[in-house]
Amino acid sequence: MQPATAIVRGYFLGQQSLSPALPVMRGISIKAIVLATLAVFGIDIVSGILVTVMFSPSLWSLPEDQLQLAIDVLNANPSYLASTLFLGTASTVIGGYLTARMANQVPYFNAAGFGLVGLLLGVPLTGDLPFWFRALGLGLTLPAALLGAYLSKRQGR
Repeated sequence: MQPATAIVRGYFLGQQSLSPALPVMRGISIKAIVLATLAVFGIDIVSGILVTVMFSPSLWSLPEDQLQLAIDVLNANPSYLASTLFLGTASTVIGGYLTARMANQVPYFNAAGFGLVGLLLGVPLTGDLPFWFRALGLGLTLPAALLGAYLSKRQGR
């Protein structure tokens, strides 16, 4: 068995493939994960704007010095938080579904990859929200992505 440095060095010199060294990566589609992540970003941006307008229509016209206070009040509204949690979880299910459909192989592993990307991006992007909301939202990310893969497989029968 070759040491890992020899395998990586051989890969970069074009002498061998990394796939035997990384068998877990077979079937994982980085392209599907990235495209689904971008699609979910778009969905989340649109749904976030719509929910914000529903709960605080005047937020967009506030002066900059009052904006942070208004956002803090909005982030303390349980109805707003429930709506964003529902929509965020639904978009994650859609992302898991899209990833599984585009990958064509190992749908659950690809959806899990999408979910892990969502977790990595979700931690810094949810910093101003209450801890319980962050914990619940991040805790639902991986199961929601896997549910999307399940729905994809179920439809593909």
